[in-house]
Amino acid sequence: MAEQEFGQLDVRYLNHAALALPNGGELYYEDSGHGPALTILNNFYIVSPIWRNFTNELAEDFRLVHYDLRNQGASNPGTEPVTFADHVEDIRRLLDHLGIEKTYLVGTSISTIIAREFTLKYPERVAGMVLVGPAFSPNGGLRRKLISRSWLASLESGGTKQLFGHLYPLVFPDQMIHAGGTAAYLALKDNFLSLLSVGSIRENLLASLDVEDDPELLGTITTPTLIINGDGDFAWSESVVDDALARIPNSEAVTLRHAGHVPFFDDPAGFQKAVAAFVHKLEAATPTVEAVAVGA
Repeated sequence: MAEQEFGQLDVRYLNHAALALPNGGELYYEDSGHGPALTILNNFYIVSPIWRNFTNELAEDFRLVHYDLRNQGASNPGTEPVTFADHVEDIRRLLDHLGIEKTYLVGTSISTIIAREFTLKYPERVAGMVLVGPAFSPNGGLRRKLISRSWLASLESGGTKQLFGHLYPLVFPDQMIHAGGTAAYLALKDNFLSLLSVGSIRENLLASLDVEDDPELLGTITTPTLIINGDGDFAWSESVVDDALARIPNSEAVTLRHAGHVPFFDDPAGFQKAVAAFVHKLEAATPTVEAVAVGA
């Protein structure tokens, strides 16, 4: 994405669809298009409307569902503290509400853990899983938790302003930072500060610390899995990608050049091409009801 476009990101809330949650909460969601369903999960630092900027090509072939996490953006957490298990169960609630029996899950950064946990718990509901810039490691959870604690420390000492300063040089690749310069930095910072609250980020980061990244459980994933990484991702090196492919059955990987931890920002076309190719391949390999009947 060209640096001049960062100030033009569409983050408008265009509809008012909401799913009622237990304890008085609700989920804001957007549901559009036709075809196989793609359910896209926010990480802790973006809101649902932003996906319209990175899915225009996917919208031509797929049904796109995305939503704010229950304590984020236009969603409401309700009366109880939010746990990571709530985020996992909210996917099930939303799919049930929309009448979606099976979906492709797309997670980014920390929401790859939400996708992973949902897929492990409800494998029959997931046709394929796309992990974009995963926050977890196939080798264990220690590094992730150390990073999350450092982000919490920045949040507590200087609010969302200091946290953004901490995240920006990690999340975005060398090429984008130098090409975008001050203009891109200020545009993204303005969006970050205006859309996110200290409370929701703190609650989500603390909840994520209670989740264990057991490498052995990755071997039990039966769902076809695509890993999309930028070659400038601070979290996963090429060898970590290899470790993940060795642990997750039926997995494959795509690396996008000149992209970082959120490669859909840096290369929206490459991101959408990789997701579309993955889903189309799996759809083509899935027998239709008519084909099964004829074969029987």
